[in-house]
Parts: sequence; structure tokens; C-alpha cells
Amino acid sequence: MPPVSNKSSETTTHPIKFILDQNLELPVDEKPLSEILSQAGIVTEETKDLVHIDQMLADHGPDIAYIPGADFCVMLRKGNQYYRGLAISTSKFTGEPTQRTLLVVRKDDSANSFDDLAGAEYGYMNKSCSSSYFPPAIMLHQQGKKLDEFFKIQVVPGWQPRVDAVVSKAIRATMILEDVWKTTPKNAQNTKIIGQYELCPPAILVVHKKLDEKICKTLLDYLLTWQPEWKNVYGAFRPYYFADVETFYHDLSELPENFL
Repeated sequence: MPPVSNKSSETTTHPIKFILDQNLELPVDEKPLSEILSQAGIVTEETKDLVHIDQMLADHGPDIAYIPGADFCVMLRKGNQYYRGLAISTSKFTGEPTQRTLLVVRKDDSANSFDDLAGAEYGYMNKSCSSSYFPPAIMLHQQGKKLDEFFKIQVVPGWQPRVDAVVSKAIRATMILEDVWKTTPKNAQNTKIIGQYELCPPAILVVHKKLDEKICKTLLDYLLTWQPEWKNVYGAFRPYYFADVETFYHDLSELPENFL
């Protein structure tokens, strides 16, 4: 009689790879999460190189990833069905898995809308950013315009540093998550809001569809009890549902294929 096949060969084997966007501030090196990951045989890699993360996910390398919501939507749009959402972060002010991203300029700027900023220097975090890169592209596309033709775009790393760059006149405008803008009171004194995109997706923790369900449950159980520090960009986690990103996914899918 031939040997019975081992079903475990169909699931992820050790070491389990977990790659994270370092900008998203998940404390994988701090207890108790570090111990939970270690006990499950999970090895982490933190990086701000989103091109590297995107390539690894395209190659189906990591078993777990914590990435911008826009990145996950782009993966789905490109047909990468190897991963599923497990948990989604929320707004620390509303508890909802979406929030507004705000188009801001200096308080004394004469601009009052997108239309007043043609040719201006615009700062974004990176080309995976759910709040500063895709929303303005979507809003301009709806007007028949292209982001890199309408603005002089430039990378400005960080969250609050982008607002600071507007105030210092290093750039004229940026889009920033409402939670980030509200967390620093001086932003309301130094900048003004002249536009917004409503349903910006937060960060999403995704897992390979073959990852062992026990590991998924252990990870999700912890994430749902995690209490992030108030200074963090995002609030607590909720279970992920496609409904949380459906509108954004639709808007993103309307963009030209070569933009994604």
C-alpha cells in the first residue's frame, strides 16, 4: 500500500516570513508580540523599501505582510490572489477602517482647491502610499488629469514631516491622513484644508492563503487585543473585510494600468 500523503506539505513550513512596512509602526520587536511571533516560528523583516516589499509579494515569498491598504488593492487589481486580508487597522479617532486624507497648504496660501495648484510642488511619501499618492491621482483622474503632469511631484518621507515641509515652503501641498493632521494641534494653526478624499484605506495585515489556520488565529487574536500608543499613525485592529476597501478598490481600478 502506498504511503498516505502528508497534508502538512500543502501548508506553509518554517521559517515563516513576515515582512512589514516600517512606516506603519507595528512593534514586532516588543513583547508580547515578539514572543508570540518567535513561538510560532515567524521571522520578521522591517523595511521602508516598498519596491522590495511589492516584488517579494509578487513572487509570493512572504507568508505574512503588513502593508498599506493601497498596496493590497493594487495586488488584487494585478491578479495576485495568493494572499488574503486578516486584520485591518482603524482610525484612532473614529474606530472605523477608513479615514479621510486631506489636501493641505500653508494657512497663508492663496489656493482654495486642486485647480489652484497646477504646476505646484507636491510631496508624497512613496508610490505605495494610500493617503498621499493614490488619492490625488484618483481625484485628478476624475477630472481627466494626470498626477505627474498636474503637479511637480517629489518624495517627502514620513507623515508629519510632509506637513512640516508645506509649512517651511519646501513643497506647496501634500495629502495627509486626517488622524495625523489632528494629532499635532499646530497643524490647524499653520495649514488649511482645501480638498479631501473620503474613504482612504488604512494598513492591512495580509497572510498567504496556505498559511496554517492556527497561526492565523493566534496572530489575529493578539492583534484584536493590541492597544497601540496614541502617537501611532493608526488605531486598533479589526478583522478585515473586502467591504472596507471596496470603494477605494473601485476608484483605484479606474486609473490607467501603467500607473499601478
